[in-house]
Amino acid sequence: HRGASSVLKFLNRCLPNSPVAVGKLIKVMKSEKNYVFINQAMSWSSAQQYCRKNYKDLAMIENQEENTEAQNAKLSNKVWIGLYREPWTWSDGSKSSFRNWDPSSLNNNGGNRHCGTENSIHVWGDEDCSWESDLKYRIGQIYIT
Repeated sequence: HRGASSVLKFLNRCLPNSPVAVGKLIKVMKSEKNYVFINQAMSWSSAQQYCRKNYKDLAMIENQEENTEAQNAKLSNKVWIGLYREPWTWSDGSKSSFRNWDPSSLNNNGGNRHCGTENSIHVWGDEDCSWESDLKYRIGQIYIT
């Protein structure tokens, strides 16, 4: 525990394999996806491993309808989504054809931003996959589908 208070922890959101889950469950009605929020900071790969072990996988937002429905989750800041590059692929290995990039955030700044995030207004960016919630402005929620 790196001395961070619970206020500085991420909320992880996972899609459960079963209808029962611990945490806040948000059902995305038309796409039949659920999101569970878990209060724990972790990197993209740790979040992926955690979700695959306990739920299903990192969130995949595959079309505009799902993106609109995912807005029911009121994000406070950046969150992980199941997108990584290159080319941009979902964590289950499927190709990503839907895009909702924030043009100012998709920049691979530093050359190591290979994992996808979604921000509080539900547009996507790229981030260093090893990033954890160690700075105040990075407090947020992690999706997991």
